[in-house]
Amino acid sequence: MSDRVFVSNLCLHGFHGVHSAEKNLGQKFYIDIDCELQNAATDTDLMRNTVDYGALCDLAVRVSAETVFNLIETFAERIAQAVLDTQPLVKRVSITVRKPSAPIRHFVDHVGVVVSRSRND
Repeated sequence: MSDRVFVSNLCLHGFHGVHSAEKNLGQKFYIDIDCELQNAATDTDLMRNTVDYGALCDLAVRVSAETVFNLIETFAERIAQAVLDTQPLVKRVSITVRKPSAPIRHFVDHVGVVVSRSRND
């Protein structure tokens, strides 16, 4: 049995990227946070036995504001580590970072990365 708590499409304005325009002007990033829980929260119906998705959003916002990352891979990894550091009920987390305005010549909806981490890593 496995329960998940997730956030989809959290939109942040950040200054991450390798190009100077990305660092100066910033751009939108869309974040998904998918947490697999240690235990089923449904056993007790108590908030203390699950993960607050608002807190997950707050973590991603904080990580984005604290540092400017060259790579969205690093950005995603830092969010994943923050989730594991602050949410003891999470045994595995997957972070997706999508960049819809990547400075590339191709027509794409977005580019992005997925980083998965667990307590056993």
